[in-house]
Amino acid sequence: MRFGGRYRLAVHNLAGGRRVVQRLGPDDGEVAFQGTFSGPGAEARVRAVDNLRLSGDVVWLTWESFRRQVIVKSFVADYHSPWWVPYKISCVVFHQTGTMNSHSSTTSALISADLGNALSAVTGTAISLTPVQTALASANALTVGTSSQVQAVNAVADTLASINEQIALQTTLLATPIPTSSNPSGIIPALADALSSAGLLAAAVNAASYIGRIGTQINGSNS
Repeated sequence: MRFGGRYRLAVHNLAGGRRVVQRLGPDDGEVAFQGTFSGPGAEARVRAVDNLRLSGDVVWLTWESFRRQVIVKSFVADYHSPWWVPYKISCVVFHQTGTMNSHSSTTSALISADLGNALSAVTGTAISLTPVQTALASANALTVGTSSQVQAVNAVADTLASINEQIALQTTLLATPIPTSSNPSGIIPALADALSSAGLLAAAVNAASYIGRIGTQINGSNS
């Protein structure tokens, strides 16, 4: 696979040797590769790839850990027989998952802020946000259609379900009347438990609001 490109810069040379550089963003070169279709299905596969060239559709090109959305610019087949067809392909990169547009960059910053606030909210509690942290650490968590995005959505859903269980539990405990007793030693532990439940409930509700918004932002990247 031959791929790469350059980073576009607008360089303005000013008087006195000063220079102003405008960063215009990445400019991917064409992705080119070659090989041979072989075997009884070679001719059908040649027709399928040539149809991609004819259609001009945006399609996914993946190899190893690389993933690009491309348009097939050229496809040249050297037909020897129905079962042996060498070929060369050149593709124009339409989009690559490693490049964030301004919207994605803003969304990523908002998600990071919400995650930080959620982590602060659950500090000192048994509520774990590790699954969400792990899922959001993936570079493709906001990339539509990737397994990383699906994992991030699932992690948020599972974490919200766990937090909601805590909310329901602490709400039930707080609704339990504190037993009246003439002996203060019997009331003090109950008050301490109620105070603890109130703190856990506040932490859970706070965290749920941030994690829920993270889920909305991740799903919003589909639009």
